[in-house]
Order: sequence, then C-alpha cells, then structure tokens
Amino acid sequence: MCGKRWVLPVVAFALLAGSGIAVPTRAMADAAALAALQAQLPGKLMNDPTVLDWTVYGQGQKNKRVKTPGIGGGAAMQVTSPSASDAAHNIGINVPLTAGFTPGQAITVAFWARTVSADTPDGNGKLGLRLQLNEAPYSGFGDTMLAIGPEWKMYEVKAQASISVDPGKAVLGFQVAAAKQVVEIGQIFVLDMGMKATAAAPTGGGATSIRMPVPQGLPGKLLNDAASIDWPVYGANQSNAKVETPDAGGGYALRVSSPSADEKPYNIGVSVPLVAAIAPERDITVAFWARTISAETPDGKGRIGLRMQENAAPYAGFGDNMLSVGADWKLHQVKMRSNMTLDAGKGVLGFQIAAAKQVVEIGQVYVLDMTK
Repeated sequence: MCGKRWVLPVVAFALLAGSGIAVPTRAMADAAALAALQAQLPGKLMNDPTVLDWTVYGQGQKNKRVKTPGIGGGAAMQVTSPSASDAAHNIGINVPLTAGFTPGQAITVAFWARTVSADTPDGNGKLGLRLQLNEAPYSGFGDTMLAIGPEWKMYEVKAQASISVDPGKAVLGFQVAAAKQVVEIGQIFVLDMGMKATAAAPTGGGATSIRMPVPQGLPGKLLNDAASIDWPVYGANQSNAKVETPDAGGGYALRVSSPSADEKPYNIGVSVPLVAAIAPERDITVAFWARTISAETPDGKGRIGLRMQENAAPYAGFGDNMLSVGADWKLHQVKMRSNMTLDAGKGVLGFQIAAAKQVVEIGQVYVLDMTK
C-alpha cells in the first residue's frame, strides 16, 4: 500500500440497478457530505466510502491505486493475482468497518468493480467476498463468489450476520486469488439494513421460538408482542405451520389451513395475546401482514375475520370484521373503537379462519392504541 491517502468524492446519486439504493458518484468528501450521504441511503453506513485505505495481502500480488474518472468514486484499487489458487483468500483486500456484527443483522454490500484482464474461459474475473472477524479464527458469513466483467458495474451482495463481532474488529474481505487476473475495485458501501427475524430452539428444548424485528417509530402504543409469532391455533382438522417470508410479514408467518367452509368462521382461529390492557372508548388500529395461498371462493380470495375479545367465556368483544385477502402480501389495517375493558393478559386479537376452505398466511401483527 502506498503512503498517500486518497480521498474519494461522495455526491451525485445514481440508482443502483433494481435495488432502489441511491449511490453517490462524485463530490467533495467532508463530514457534511458524508452526513448528507448517510441521510439518503436506505441503511446505516458501516464503512467510510470516501477512502481507499484498505489492506492488501498475499504472496506475489501487486496493487496500486488508479484514477477512474466519473466511475466508482473517481478512484479504485487495482490488484494483480499472478496465478490461480484453490484458496481464493490467499490474495485479498480487507476493508475496515466502523461497526461490528450482530446475529440477525441484514447487511448489503454495494461496490464498483471491473476486470482489466483474466485468464479464465469467459474472460471474466473472479472476486470472492466475505464479511468477517479480522483476527483468528477469522469467523465470517456471506461468502459469495462473483464473476466480474470488463466494464465498470455496481455489484450488490446481501447477507445476514450469523456471528457477533465487536466494532473495530470487523472487515469486508475481498478474495482475489481464484484466477490469474487483474481486477479493480472502486467505491464501496457496506450498509446495515436492520435486524431480520431469527429462530432458535429454547434452552429447555421443545418447539422453535421465533423473534421478529419490530419496526421503530410505530404510531400509538403497541398492545401486543409484535416480535412473536407463537400464537395458539385452535379448531378441528385445521393444520398450521410457521413459514419463512423473506419479503414481507416480519420474516416469518403462520400458515393456517381450513379444510372446509363453516358458517361459524371462529371454529378455526388464531389468538394473538395482548400484553397491555384496553379501556373503553379507545381508538384501536390493528395492522397485520397477510396473504392467501389458496381459497375455494368465487373471487379466489381468502376470508379472514378478526375480533378483539376476552380469552375466556363468555368471550365478550368488539371490532368484528371480515376481510378479503388476496394472493400478494399486503399490510391490512382495521380501525375500531373499544366499548369495554380488556384486562392485561386476558385479552386477545382473534383471527377467524373457517369462513372458507382455504390456506392463508398471517405475518407480523401490530395492535395499536391510537387514542389522542
């Protein structure tokens, strides 16, 4: 590495193909510009994208900084691998991160790269990528091998952290020794996109316990445990299972099957416990993710009823609604006003599933007291 510190520009934004991520391409790099950049990015920056102070290692490698006007922040690190190796990590680049890793954390890596030359069948370079601890035993995750073409392109890799690493000990590692090649890596953005759902067996054994991330800044007062999907399901001949939903519903959903239509929709149901009390004359909003897998109904849509109620006889309640639920994930919202008291720990949001022969999925649920 050269001793000279190169500072990359940070301004004008181009849309990263297909991702909706705004990526800066040029401007003066200073604290204000970096703060402005952070404000426009969809996640929290975990690296400093304005510098090329990266560590390059490996026997026989060569590296230098090169100018790339108008592309990749205006500069790049060029690395030469003299031969192909089965151990791609024998030559690499470590990009220091300003933050650590937490299990369940979603991370997006976006970076500019191109291949100058490569002794490969298709002429494309081979660039490995890994997020890891920067000391023995070098634990990591997100291992990916990318084919890098000759034209400058913004590449994107998504990963989910599976380990804990303290701030100052985490790096983004590029692996270059997979081919005899010369590659260039330009500006890099490592983004913390928040927590994803995690699943783990309880310490005492038994069923898997799932905890979903809860969005910050929800309006009103949250009345249920929105991180949990451990809801009681009841009814004759119903079946249910927890399923992963990477694109909606907090990352997991409860799939419930009703074997036939019933005039009493509550004969199959799901009970979502309330952890806080509800007093009379409160404005309540129920928001929940849901979709229909299959439904024997005229329009092909599922039917999900809901009701706020006591969780014991005589099951007094309020807010009865019946919703049509389509095949695509949607955040449904129902507003109601309470006309009774539900004591903490004794109230539930009840979903009613038996209105049709159907298979439906219910994802993350938010019961909110919106009273002003």
